[in-house]
Amino acid sequence: MPMPAKSARLKLLHGNTGKQNTNELKKRAKNEERMKMPTDKLRSPPWLDKEGREAFLFVVKELTEIDVAGNADLHTIALYADFYSQYLKYRRLVKAKGNWVGGRPNPFIAKMDSAAKQMRAYSADLGLSPVARSRLAIKLAEEDETEWT
Repeated sequence: MPMPAKSARLKLLHGNTGKQNTNELKKRAKNEERMKMPTDKLRSPPWLDKEGREAFLFVVKELTEIDVAGNADLHTIALYADFYSQYLKYRRLVKAKGNWVGGRPNPFIAKMDSAAKQMRAYSADLGLSPVARSRLAIKLAEEDETEWT
């Protein structure tokens, strides 16, 4: 089973245990650096509820600490946070009423599932996993190679 891509900066930091040469890793690390954006406008939108606002602030804090998020991600992060809040709301409703209502499956289970799918889609867009961030850097490295050929 293939291993997921690892950030070039992490490989350089921990030592290159793979077969990639150091120049290639430095090029990828440089491309990861180029992906940085300003973050001065990443503020929670007023339409988010309390739980959505908390999720928004958490994601912004985590992504800005590793220099992944930027101002262009504002609305995507807000939508992720909103779906997170909806998921929690539906979860509470299912917990209060149970999995079955009147002999039928609780309709909020389907809504909860839909919110979870939206969260996964937006989290992939944001690169919330190390694998997603590494794939972006690899793609940029490949684009750099094609510029020279």
